[in-house]
Amino acid sequence: MQSRERDSRSLRVAAFGILALVLAAAPAAFAQTWTETGDAGDLVGTAQSTIGTGALMNIAGVLSGHGDVDVYCVHLTSVPPAGLPLVSVACAAHADPTPYLFDAAGMGINTNMTCAGGLKQAVAPYYSLAPGLYYVAIAAGDWLPQSAGGSIWQMLYSGPMAPNGPGAGSPLTGWVGPSSVTAPAAYTLILNQNFTGYCDAATPIENSSWGSLKARFGN
Repeated sequence: MQSRERDSRSLRVAAFGILALVLAAAPAAFAQTWTETGDAGDLVGTAQSTIGTGALMNIAGVLSGHGDVDVYCVHLTSVPPAGLPLVSVACAAHADPTPYLFDAAGMGINTNMTCAGGLKQAVAPYYSLAPGLYYVAIAAGDWLPQSAGGSIWQMLYSGPMAPNGPGAGSPLTGWVGPSSVTAPAAYTLILNQNFTGYCDAATPIENSSWGSLKARFGN
């Protein structure tokens, strides 16, 4: 009898130890990529919040058609150096999708319609970006973000660019582009994981697995 009790106790200790290791490793295992859930909205107010713990490296999603725009909320964890790439996307897919960076109020910060080294890279501006919430967006290259004053960007030169359109002084209100029908296209936004984290922290889950083990092996 005592031998059985010792064996049962050893089994419980081993099971709890394994579960503790799994739970400890879980945040790291899921800390790198956010996958679009449903359809991310096209404005700051309808943006999809990324939820998780740790650094955020990629956002994977699908542009459902030529006029689809996806906007995501992310967290800038520290001040990036001016000119540092913050959000990038591979070229030559779905009318060369373009990455955009907006602040928490929907004010444009940077974009890049030019492909270099297989990527379009939006960068940190010449002024310091304070840590906090920001929004990254992806749209077909011929769809432009609009504000109450007009187009936030007018593409007059190549490379990374700050807002330079008549609507540069107002927040994002919509997008304008040509009418066109295309098939859905997958994309991956590449974020600078050294400066980018999730918009919201993951909510701790009730220890259901722990409770299940306790129910199975006893207290």
